[in-house]
Amino acid sequence: MVTSKKVGKPAPRVIRSASRSVAARHRSHTLAPEHLGEMASIATLVLGVGGVALLITAVSMVVGGLTISSRYAASLPPNIGSLGMPQVLGGIGILLLAIGLVAAAAAVFLDVRGGRTAAIALGGIVAVLSAAGVIGVMTIGGGDRLVAVALLVGAVAFGASSILLLRTRHHSASD
Repeated sequence: MVTSKKVGKPAPRVIRSASRSVAARHRSHTLAPEHLGEMASIATLVLGVGGVALLITAVSMVVGGLTISSRYAASLPPNIGSLGMPQVLGGIGILLLAIGLVAAAAAVFLDVRGGRTAAIALGGIVAVLSAAGVIGVMTIGGGDRLVAVALLVGAVAFGASSILLLRTRHHSASD
């Protein structure tokens, strides 16, 4: 007696759909935090790097204002005590702003509540101050074009970063 095996159809595959409890996630670059996305991450990085650059500038302003008497060889002007004061005060103001920018950028990357709002506000303030600096430098007789261009680049970078963070606000869950 010969028995043969019956070859049947394979069982149909069941394709399971994704569970409804799993939310669709925003895909971002591997280095960009998922809560930000790529554009907001770039904007936050610009704010942080710009803040570090402002920090360096502020320290050099304070040191330059404090050591202004060393620029005079033998005869010191009578108002040497107050001559560097505006530079020192301006440097301290920029230093505080720079520390705030770096801290706000770090807070955005770490998804700290209120960090995004602080970064947007501080970036906007720096952009407005940079634009005012461009106008100030160019209205001074024979203004320095290099300084004006640097301030203009800063105004555009900080302004664009603040706008990008403002526009991509819906990606943040904790702010």
